[in-house]
Amino acid sequence: MTLAEYFSFLPYGKYAFYIWFSYLMTFAVITTLFIRTRSIHKNTIKQLRIKYSRS
Repeated sequence: MTLAEYFSFLPYGKYAFYIWFSYLMTFAVITTLFIRTRSIHKNTIKQLRIKYSRS
């Protein structure tokens, strides 16, 4: 299998822009959600530690 055959699925004809843009937007949204969720989780854990600290 040559490299050209391996990447032959990339063009998608005249719909390439819409398909790759959709993949890019999906990846961007999932990445943003992951980063925000992780940040919110860290902040929540930090607030709970402060609230329930034995001071």
